Amino acid sequence: MAVIVSAIDEPRSAKLGKALIFMVWLALASALCWFETVWRDEVRALSLALQGDNFIDMLRQMHGEGHPALWYILLRAAYVLVGSPVVLKIVALAATAAYLLVFRLKLPLSIMLLSLFSSFSVYDYAAMSRNYGISMLVIFLIVLSWEKGTRNGLLLGLLFALQANTNVHSVVLVGGFLAYWFFDLILARPRPAVTEYRAFATAAAIAAVGIVLCFVTVYPTFNDTGQNDLSGKNFALLALGALAAPSSHFMEFYPNSVLELVVAYPLASRIFAALMSVLIYGSLLALAHRRPAMIAAGLVLVGLSLLFTLVYPGGYRHQALWLVFMIAITALTTHTQRERTRAAGIEAAGGFVKFGRLCFLILLALQVVSGIEKINQAFIAEIPLSRSKDLGAFIQSRPDLKDAVIMADPDYLVEALPYYVPNRTYLLREERFGAIVRYTRNARLSLSLADILQTAHRLQQSEHVPVVILLSQRLDQITAPVSLRESYVWRLSLTPEDISAFQSATNLIKRFGTVAGSDETFDVYVLK
Repeated sequence: MAVIVSAIDEPRSAKLGKALIFMVWLALASALCWFETVWRDEVRALSLALQGDNFIDMLRQMHGEGHPALWYILLRAAYVLVGSPVVLKIVALAATAAYLLVFRLKLPLSIMLLSLFSSFSVYDYAAMSRNYGISMLVIFLIVLSWEKGTRNGLLLGLLFALQANTNVHSVVLVGGFLAYWFFDLILARPRPAVTEYRAFATAAAIAAVGIVLCFVTVYPTFNDTGQNDLSGKNFALLALGALAAPSSHFMEFYPNSVLELVVAYPLASRIFAALMSVLIYGSLLALAHRRPAMIAAGLVLVGLSLLFTLVYPGGYRHQALWLVFMIAITALTTHTQRERTRAAGIEAAGGFVKFGRLCFLILLALQVVSGIEKINQAFIAEIPLSRSKDLGAFIQSRPDLKDAVIMADPDYLVEALPYYVPNRTYLLREERFGAIVRYTRNARLSLSLADILQTAHRLQQSEHVPVVILLSQRLDQITAPVSLRESYVWRLSLTPEDISAFQSATNLIKRFGTVAGSDETFDVYVLK
């Protein structure tokens, strides 16, 4: 319990102030969580977790999905207890992580406040039910379990192994913690005792077991189209590019208002990319007087950049893990006994450190602006992340659609629906019933509107129920033949003739409006 309670020697006023800050955060994050419309990635995880008759069967069926098992085990266990999809709203554990951030991490007040109200802390790792909130929680537990002077290799090793099984990207963070520990040992003067090297070796060995378990669970993946396609590209040049300019993979640190400028104006894109490089590399200088920490943060930055370049593209939720690591490594090294003996080094690097802290504060402030944008979208503009909830309400308001089969293009539009309606869903490209899309090349990668209509007729005849078709494309806005790319490698072909035939055979019964942060809006057709 010592690692999760407030420090006893803290003034009462400071405790009350922190409690007030935490309550404000909790109210805001809870409101966002309650009003957030769950989208496909969230419900997909729950659907995977509920596969099979037991935990072993579930683990067998989710093998190759692309994520390690911890999140699915938590969801399955919570569902067994609660028996409702609402577990998605409560299992992210971000409230615990925020509690640790406020009450236990030794951070400057400015970093603590900006971190707490950043987009990743208040929304992406809290309101959105993904496996990145638990990653942040384990990271903070690692910091709190990192004993001053002597480190418990067994405990830290277990936490490293746990961290490696929250998501694939966290394997890089585990490597960062081990790198910090290693360089802290070899650069220390006087030399540490042999027991400290043994503790490191123990932790590294247990972490290696966790990393192997992660990769055994994830690979070989059946979502082969979700990986970066490196065919025809020079692997060495790609790797060198990632090493030379890792900041290019972290542009989503900017708020959406800035990203819109980047998309609209090529010159602005180059300017903001250069500024992001300054902010990211400058932030590393905040650790200039703590060489092991700076090396570790730099290695994590490069490691994530290589991962984004060579394996999976990185979204904001992945990129923000570097910010969480920076927060953790800052807290980890702020008050350690060994760092206190380096006053001369701090003075020598003072100017660089101050510049680095300014850069890091600006980076965190940008995340707060992004958080404000999401709050505005949720409560003022009232633009949802997905229209799946609205579709669920619409389907339930239509008794004639109670037993309808729902299909969609792109297929992934049906993945969020099990949270809202019990209707069966059909996957066009895999030609099967189901609610979990496999992003595999062993599917119909190219479809036409005529193919969709033919499949709908076949389902109507075989199932004897209404067939609802969701289309992300607005057919009345297409006047010439087009071939559109969807998802990773899918293509949809549309011609005026196919559109006319489709409109004659269906009724457009609902058109949903815009969304923010996803592409889950659509027109709803029912087959005549």
